[in-house]
This record gives sequence, C-alpha cells and structure tokens, in this order.
Amino acid sequence: MKKTLHILYYTIISILIPLPCLSVSPQKGNILFIDEFNENSIIPDSSIWKLCTYGNHTWGQHFKNVEGYENVKVENGVLKLKVSKDKNSYKNGGIRTTSGFPCNTRLEVKAKLTKLVKGGFPAIWQMPMDAPQWPRGGEIDLMEWVQGTPNDIYQTVHTYFINGDNGSAGATNPNRPTNFDITQYHVYAADRTEEAIIFYIDGKETWRYPNQHLPEEKMQYPFCQYKYDIILNFSLGGDLNGNPTWPGKINDDDLPGEMWIDWVKVSSL
Repeated sequence: MKKTLHILYYTIISILIPLPCLSVSPQKGNILFIDEFNENSIIPDSSIWKLCTYGNHTWGQHFKNVEGYENVKVENGVLKLKVSKDKNSYKNGGIRTTSGFPCNTRLEVKAKLTKLVKGGFPAIWQMPMDAPQWPRGGEIDLMEWVQGTPNDIYQTVHTYFINGDNGSAGATNPNRPTNFDITQYHVYAADRTEEAIIFYIDGKETWRYPNQHLPEEKMQYPFCQYKYDIILNFSLGGDLNGNPTWPGKINDDDLPGEMWIDWVKVSSL
C-alpha cells in the first residue's frame, strides 16, 4: 500500500469545568501531519519517529534491555508496540516524534490494546521540547491505562503549579468512563490552545483544563510556551528502585502484549 505520510509545516486550584452536556469535537483547520503507517518498511519512518530510550522512571525503565526495533514494527498498515519478557528482562516498545508541534493544534490518535496486560502501562502523550526540568514545561496525557482501574482511561495534565518539583500528581478527568474497553479501537484527542487543554474520546469532549491567567501563569499553564512532541509507548511497571509503581505488579502470563496504532494526525485549530 502506498505510504501516506505528510508534514505540511510545521492553590492547587485547578478549575475542572463541569460538562453537563458533552460536545462533539468539530473538524477544524488544516492537517499539519498524518501518519497512517502504510510505508513499505517494517519500521516507522526514522526521519519522523525515533525510539524511546531508557530512563530511571516508571515508563522508561524497561527500555534498558531493548535492542533496536525488536518491540516496534509496522505491519498491515498498523504500528505495533510490544511489551515482552526475555529470560529475566522485561522490555517496552515505544516511539516519539523527532520534531514538535505548536500551540493551537489538535492531536488525534486511533489505538487499541490487543489484550489487557497486568502491570502494563500504555500511553499516548505529549511533552515539551527544549523545556526546563519536568514538569515546568507541562505534560499532556491523552490516554493512560493501568490494571488497578481496568475499565478507566486517564487523561491528565501535569504542571509545576500542580506537581511542584516532585511527584506524579496531576489534574485528570474527574468523570472518567467506568466501562471502557481499551481492547477496541478508540480515537483519543486533545486540543492545545491559549485558553485550555480540551480532551476527547471518539469525538466527544471528556473534560478540559483551563488557563486561569494567574500571576503564576507560566507555572499553571505552560502549554503554549514550547512545541510539543508526540510519544506512543506500551511500557511495563513492576518495581522501580525497590518500590512499587502505579501500573502495579507484572503478570508474566499476560506477556507478550501489544498496543496497535492505526493512525496519528495533527491539525491546526
């Protein structure tokens, strides 16, 4: 199938706005970037995507023993990110864009898990490029899943205003779905604007995090100060430095597992 890949150009007083009537996201603007993973290669385009690498944190610790693209492949028009165990080593699969995208854009990703993996930590998210130490530049999580709440999906923002220097607390959807099936394809989306981060699932708005225009605005709402990249990963939790992690204990019998990405799209607003 012909490759389709275009780049056209490129306190905690968090007011969680109640949404008595959830809206459907309208189609807006021009497509700035789309990857439908139809390339002939079995790996994603290396001019657009690079591999996630090891880090001493929950989502990054099990990239340490991954060799090249062994847990990342493109097949039948789908990007497949795998979690696995090889002898005594757990392994993640993940990629991120080599470039970032500006404010006033919408990111949409169509994805699913092939099965539930206890201790698994799939995520679709964005991080600022060239920002100060986390979380001063912010973080936007379009989708996170953990075994402790298997029917929930977390859509979260992190800022220094919320987190301080340490910890993983964030502002998340206060009305998460409780009967969500992550093994079915869904479209996860977020608008990043000057006034709010607005989250969607399957075209319906789920919640929003507003810019409160406080004196500490750069800490409370740093999301338009930097370009943000795109990160797609399926990671494993377990213990980190001898302490349990949020995704919980890994069940080896559930391995291997995969997250499938059908397409990724960025549009202007």
